[in-house]
Amino acid sequence: MARPADPNARSALVAAARAQFREHGIQRARIEDITAACGLSKGAFYLHFESKEALFTELVLQFERQLDALFARRTAAENAFFSRSGPFRSRDFADRSARLAELEAFQNEHDLETLELMWELRDVIHVLINGCQGTAFDGVIWHAIDREKQRVAEAADRLKKFGVIRDDVPSDVVAMMLMGAWVLTMRQMVSQREKPDFATMVTHLNKLIGEGLSPVAEPRRSSKPAARKSAPVARRVRRAAVL
Repeated sequence: MARPADPNARSALVAAARAQFREHGIQRARIEDITAACGLSKGAFYLHFESKEALFTELVLQFERQLDALFARRTAAENAFFSRSGPFRSRDFADRSARLAELEAFQNEHDLETLELMWELRDVIHVLINGCQGTAFDGVIWHAIDREKQRVAEAADRLKKFGVIRDDVPSDVVAMMLMGAWVLTMRQMVSQREKPDFATMVTHLNKLIGEGLSPVAEPRRSSKPAARKSAPVARRVRRAAVL
């Protein structure tokens, strides 16, 4: 009868493999170093994984599933919000309305959640960027970024529909701008040892992007009638016109 796999051994192998992949890349990481790091045998490794590539595939799929779940939650939250509050008007932005503050609050919350996920899996992201050349995973990170860019463009279309962002900027341009900021943040994050101040980062990023993409507020109409020219001035104007 086959011995059942130990779930604690599996998590230990995954943790050790992540460290080895980050330090050596996929090609140079060795199964014997992974097992030695957690005090297990190569036989224990093969109880759980067919190969080191199969283990890394699980890490990549986990990352993609978590991104999918984040995006689905954000989309559902936005749809529920707009179903309840309806489209925005320029006055919402001019007066900084309560519902605008509510929308920004949960958008910030989801941005923070995304950054936390990126931090949690920064070693996987590091390998996808720097340590998978010449393997089947070469280019996977850019495929993931292209997929996210498409989803951001679709989200921009939805926000335009409800008057949240200006409609004179193409959605794919909005997506490229936002994804560029996220990619640079991701590249910087994978080399950091101390966790950044994500709350401040999100506040500054969303302030910069939000002010640039907010619809232009309609100018306020003055309640005072336009001042009429004084009689002497009016006469001087008429006299100059005659001359």
